[in-house]
Amino acid sequence: MRLSLRWRMILLAAVPLAFYAFSGFYLLGEQRKVAEQMTKEIYETTNAIDSLILNADRDLYQAFQEYLKVESGTLDETNADAARAELEANIKQADERIAEAKRLIETNGLQHLAYGETERTIEQILTEFKSTFDNWTVAAAKAAADGVSRFEDRQINNNFDISRSGLDEVGASMDSHTKLKMAEIKRQMDETRTTTFIAILVISLALAAAVFLTVHLIMKTVRSVIGKTNKVAEGDLTVQPDAKYGKDELGHISISVDSMIENMRALIAEIAACAGEVGQTSSQLATAAAESASAARHVTMQIQDVAAGSEVQARGAKESSKVIEEMAIGIQNIALNTCEIAERSMSTSHQAGQGQAALDRLIDQMNEAKAVIGKLSETIATLESRSQEIGAIAENITSFSNQTNILSLNASIEAARAGEHGKGFAVVAGEIRKLAASSLASADGIHKLVEETRGEIKGASAYMAQTAREMEKGGDRVKDVHLSLNAIAASIVKMNEQAHENSAITQQMSASSEQVSASMEQAASGAAVNLEKTESVAAATEEQLAHMDNISASASRLSEIVSKLELAISRFELK
Repeated sequence: MRLSLRWRMILLAAVPLAFYAFSGFYLLGEQRKVAEQMTKEIYETTNAIDSLILNADRDLYQAFQEYLKVESGTLDETNADAARAELEANIKQADERIAEAKRLIETNGLQHLAYGETERTIEQILTEFKSTFDNWTVAAAKAAADGVSRFEDRQINNNFDISRSGLDEVGASMDSHTKLKMAEIKRQMDETRTTTFIAILVISLALAAAVFLTVHLIMKTVRSVIGKTNKVAEGDLTVQPDAKYGKDELGHISISVDSMIENMRALIAEIAACAGEVGQTSSQLATAAAESASAARHVTMQIQDVAAGSEVQARGAKESSKVIEEMAIGIQNIALNTCEIAERSMSTSHQAGQGQAALDRLIDQMNEAKAVIGKLSETIATLESRSQEIGAIAENITSFSNQTNILSLNASIEAARAGEHGKGFAVVAGEIRKLAASSLASADGIHKLVEETRGEIKGASAYMAQTAREMEKGGDRVKDVHLSLNAIAASIVKMNEQAHENSAITQQMSASSEQVSASMEQAASGAAVNLEKTESVAAATEEQLAHMDNISASASRLSEIVSKLELAISRFELK
């Protein structure tokens, strides 16, 4: 059977209270035993004194009877001597018993008792008894020894009566003292028992009230902490901090829990904001990569057209060479071929212009892509910095959890030192240690997630750096293509002018056939070179297109990472 913290704390106070009540009743019982022992001792002392007084009175009476026998004159000498011996023995016994009774009275401090009819103290009575008793014994012994018969001696009889009356008053004083002492012991016992009952009742009520207030305050804090941690475990970070905290350890626990929740809320909000920014940036990167890929495909198509035109030009140059070689056949065929060359030169010039415009657009788009990549690199650097800040916060949470765990361990040690009174706080310290361990595990999870995100960000940063380098290379190659197209355009313009001049000087071609042949060979060589450069530009454009595809794939991967991060933090409610 598992008891709740409330019942454990109640039992922690109820058990000492029960032991206190038991000890009170036990002490009452022991006090009763002491009183009974005192009563017994009083009775024994009183009985001993009464017994000695009564025996002394009896011996005194027997001595008086022996005295009367001797003084009667009816005894012979032998019986008279026996009576005198008995008289002396009884007097001696009476004196010894009175002395023993006096010793007991003085030992127990009873010599000042005065409860008799004359209200004299026992000490006064015994002093007077000693005087009259000594007078009586001396007179009785003297009278018994003189051999004269006196049946009645008033002085001796008066001394005897006074002695016996004193002994009776001592016995009465002892009896009265015993009754009064017993009544006083009973009264003190009743007062002690009543006082003990009242003290037990008052202390029990005070302890019960203190226990109730203490348990109420502790359970209030425990319920508040459990409610907040349960909400946090369910992902609800909208828990509001307490308006007021206690100044004891329970208040410190509440402050620590609220601070931990506030730090987690700020951390999750920062992660969510960073994830949103990364998502937007990745979307922009994907869009820019798609546009760059489209432009690269368009440039590829244009360059393929330019390559086709260059190939046509090369074939035309070869045909022109053949025509020049066959110039001897007829100038008219040369004129026709020259017109055809002029038309093709115009077409090639137009296509070269279009290719140059497409390259200009490609250069502009590549510049825009470089700007976007630069912004994306800055965003990734910012994201990496934010990730480092998140990692630092996670490390702070880990340090805070470790410190909380150490504090809970110290609290457990102090509770163990406190013994039975510290068991309840030891349980609270154990729950705090579990909460610290849970916070440490959450901080480790956040730290791992941040490390994974940081790794992905570093990968994306590396891809972006590689993309930027490839863009620089592509820009250089496009510039080379642009220069080549300018050269091609200039060559085509020149070829067009030469074609017109060839049309005008057809008649001179016969004389300068060798020169025209050399020019056509040069044109064929230039066309071949242009064709090679165009093919190189096409290859560079295709490579740039592949890089754009890599950028798009990296942006997609970054979007997936952001989606996972948003899914991980979506279970937390911040507002």
